[in-house]
Amino acid sequence: MVKIPKEQNRYCPSCDTYTEQTVKEVTNRSGSPWSKKSRKRQRKIDNGYGSFPFENPANRSRGGSNPTSSKKDLQFTCTECGKAWKPKNTLKAAKFEIER
Repeated sequence: MVKIPKEQNRYCPSCDTYTEQTVKEVTNRSGSPWSKKSRKRQRKIDNGYGSFPFENPANRSRGGSNPTSSKKDLQFTCTECGKAWKPKNTLKAAKFEIER
């Protein structure tokens, strides 16, 4: 389990100094049901496209288990200037917690 403090003293690229910054985990919004990608996928499901909607169970079981850890998307906000930014090197962990 990775625990990260809520406030950290980090370098702010906007202020060009080390300032107190707050950490927030960013979640992606759900995709629009009417996007081009979703409409194309729905067409394939409705009409059938080879074995697209349900693949062969033998193919599904190949390849080992899925990874349990994932990269966490963090956002740092500077308390001086108020600008928010994301680090280039992301953190990979199965369990993640921001301490108060």
